[in-house]
Amino acid sequence: MPISKRLIFIFFTGIMMLGMLTFSTGHPVKSAVVIKPAVSTPDTETPTGTEPDATTPALVDNTPSVTEAPTPSAEPTLDPDAPNPLRLEIYPDVHDVIQQYFDAKTTCDIDTLKTLVTDPIYISAETITAQSEYVKGYSDIKCYTKRGGGEIDLVVYCTFNTTITTIETPIASLESFYITYKDDKPMIFSGIFSEETQALLTRLDNDDDVIALKESISEEIDKALQSDPALKDFWNKLINAVTEDAQSTDTETQSDEADASAEPSGTTDESPAEN
Repeated sequence: MPISKRLIFIFFTGIMMLGMLTFSTGHPVKSAVVIKPAVSTPDTETPTGTEPDATTPALVDNTPSVTEAPTPSAEPTLDPDAPNPLRLEIYPDVHDVIQQYFDAKTTCDIDTLKTLVTDPIYISAETITAQSEYVKGYSDIKCYTKRGGGEIDLVVYCTFNTTITTIETPIASLESFYITYKDDKPMIFSGIFSEETQALLTRLDNDDDVIALKESISEEIDKALQSDPALKDFWNKLINAVTEDAQSTDTETQSDEADASAEPSGTTDESPAEN
């Protein structure tokens, strides 16, 4: 794949929860899994005591619970049977960190980005720079939060609008962030998940309220594509690039598997040399 198309693919894939336009940084689970991100001012001053906002979607429950405050822990702390609804903008400090993250991505401020994550090794200057060539900026950031467990204190489903360079119409976007507290400061988790944490995150991703949020963003994307031919053309080129890359990857994998099966086992049945 040409390098220009590869950069587009890197920028927009890991992104696509239902085709939602965003960019993900890596969060491997043990050896190799990748997951990973404008501005509304939070309506609340503290994480607790928050009343539901009149504009909050029905899928979001802003009612605080007695276990609302996150506590740093390497052990899973969330009871899988405990209520854990999405809550909108109840952690101003988390919103601030994510806002800083988007601001730094927009300006390619790699040094700042590295201060916002738990492991800077997962910040790639190459991909951030490639992204900046296509993205003009982010707006209308909203943070929907669930409590986490294991290495993750909070799971944030962040919605925002992405404005593509040369295209006027912004497009709705969704990205998940994983927050862990260090010295009472929220940081974006980048590192190795345990299998237990990955199982929890997968389960949260499939909660009804998260699925409803994804569907609402997908509907907004469809409306934007129908309203702006230039945006739709860009989107179609993106989809084609993703499809071609997936097909190319499948072909390379099949070729590698065929080569591996054709290689000798590494042992031979040689007879002793005759004297």
